[in-house]
Formats: sequence, structure tokens, C-alpha cells
Amino acid sequence: MDDGGMGSLRLFPHAVEVSDTRLFGEAVSKCYFDDTDGVRVIATLYVDQNGNPLEIDVWKTNFEKLIEIPDTNDFNGW
Repeated sequence: MDDGGMGSLRLFPHAVEVSDTRLFGEAVSKCYFDDTDGVRVIATLYVDQNGNPLEIDVWKTNFEKLIEIPDTNDFNGW
């Protein structure tokens, strides 16, 4: 997605019809990690109005580009 290089992803699950009518439903999961420069990054999984995965929003708290996604061992849950 055009998010300034922070790494957000729009999701298109195989069984879900892709259309402009998909709307945000709710955030269903969040985690955070520190980028290699020490800046906190927050990642949130959103589903659409039907509960299907819609987007992984990645937000580096200083609004700079994401440098690296760490190994899964370095993620922290909410």
C-alpha cells in the first residue's frame, strides 16, 4: 500500500470477492516490535465488515520507512 514505506498490506483472501464495497470491520489483533533503529512499530490486523482479513496496518511511530521486519521471536503482543 502507499503508506510511506512503513509496510502496510491490503489483503485479498482467495474466497473473498474483491470489490470497492469492502469496509473496515474491526481490529482483531495487534503486535509491536522495535525496528533496527530502535523505533517502535505497531502492526494491526483489520477485518472487513464480514470478518474476512482486510489489511495489516504497519505504523512506525516516527512515520519513517520501515527498515526491517524482525524474526517472529521479537514480536510482542498486546
